[in-house]
Amino acid sequence: MSGSPSTWVGPEPVVGPAPGVAFASPGARLVAYIVDVLIQGSLFLGLFVLSLFLAAVFPPLFLLGVLAWLAIALGYFPYFWSTRGQTPGMKMMQIKVVRDVDGGPITSGQAILRLIGYWVSGFVFYLGYIWIFIDKRHRGWMDLIAGTIVISTLDHRS
Repeated sequence: MSGSPSTWVGPEPVVGPAPGVAFASPGARLVAYIVDVLIQGSLFLGLFVLSLFLAAVFPPLFLLGVLAWLAIALGYFPYFWSTRGQTPGMKMMQIKVVRDVDGGPITSGQAILRLIGYWVSGFVFYLGYIWIFIDKRHRGWMDLIAGTIVISTLDHRS
């Protein structure tokens, strides 16, 4: 063999959206979503029991439980995304949703679009969620629809 030995060079690191900021990993996003679904499920179960109790006392009060269930189902994610940038599950996993354009907090409108994006992502064989693995910036269809991105809140500066 002639010539100097070649040195191995590792792959380029995935660059985040800004210095010291990294994209959230698909695993962290999945665990956060599972935690949030479990929280919602607990709230739904509590509301169901309360609704049954209210219906036994005065049947028309059952409607209050149904309205509360609907408020949680439609408002949980948008409320946390637009007010805190993260749901309880996202906080636990140290990730946050921000505007893709400038990294600022998302608006209520973007939060609602993102929720619609969740439904769309799951409707087509979950392809919108799988897209997180395909997109180099780890964006799912919900992020593309709402103009958002999910980042890690850990300090990634070297």
